[in-house]
Amino acid sequence: MAQTAVVNPYGKFLEGEDVEIEVAHFAAKNANGLYDVLLKMRGAAAFNAGIDGKTIKYNAVPGGSGVDYQFNGKTRMTMRQNNGTSQYQVFLDGRGIFIGEVRTRSQEVRPLHLLTASNEGGK
Repeated sequence: MAQTAVVNPYGKFLEGEDVEIEVAHFAAKNANGLYDVLLKMRGAAAFNAGIDGKTIKYNAVPGGSGVDYQFNGKTRMTMRQNNGTSQYQVFLDGRGIFIGEVRTRSQEVRPLHLLTASNEGGK
């Protein structure tokens, strides 16, 4: 019997130039000891990359001083730790875009909705 995926009930909202991202972390660690994520990106850069509004699962792999989030072996987002601060960057439309968390909007993210969208073919 397949085990049902569970996500952390607390999501993140990240934004930067031409992109907004809703993030849901899975509750269980993967084989690398990291948490995979669901990312839903919107905006001009996401549209040009062909993933605007799609909820996609990304695998977390060790990367430098943090984590790389990959889909089909391609890194889409990175998180690096710098003096205790998480710094994020996404790679869309042939460029790197620095993004930051918007804490007030993070409270609006619904991780279970992202999980449902990914299971319904939001990929």
